[in-house]
Amino acid sequence: MPKEKARKNKVSLKKGKKFRLKAIAVAGNPKLRLGIHRAIGYESSDEKITTVSDKGVIKAVEKGTCYVYAYAQNGVCKKIKVTVR
Repeated sequence: MPKEKARKNKVSLKKGKKFRLKAIAVAGNPKLRLGIHRAIGYESSDEKITTVSDKGVIKAVEKGTCYVYAYAQNGVCKKIKVTVR
């Protein structure tokens, strides 16, 4: 993937570039066994600015700012701010 970097919950991309998120599901309690029945889901808050595939690849479409959400099977959601320059 390109040289763009994610710093904690932020990603900055140039228009037309791509970035791959690396998300894993983690059990809330280390003693619990994590059952995986489906993959992590991804969703963009504004498809005009960024699109995100089911594999977690963000593509910058237009300049602006939006959020990409990663959903785990247990309902936990992580919000990533994406800025397209």
